[in-house]
Amino acid sequence: MIGDTIALTYNAGTVTLVRANQDNYGAEYFGESGNDKFSLNVKHTIPGRGKPGESHLARLDVEHYDAAGVLLRTASAWAVIRTDQGIQNKTNSENAAKALTAFLSAANITKLVSRES
Repeated sequence: MIGDTIALTYNAGTVTLVRANQDNYGAEYFGESGNDKFSLNVKHTIPGRGKPGESHLARLDVEHYDAAGVLLRTASAWAVIRTDQGIQNKTNSENAAKALTAFLSAANITKLVSRES
């Protein structure tokens, strides 16, 4: 279990998300800050013994509302760690995820959302 609460840094502020649901294959967390509502979903796909296709997803959705409570937009970010064509090796999966996370520095995220490739 990741925890009952998760503290995220969003737009230079801290948002506390509280776990609302947990089962064997994931958890859901929710929180609010100002006019924004946050949901973080963690999900696992675990194939049968010895079969490929294991995956782990973390998805953050941020709903932005105006002062009257009207939804303006939802911004989402997803991270998936997946193993295909064989059984998951924890070290290999961690190394791939850490390399991608390092690439997604603030400067490269700005380039990505600016449609650079």
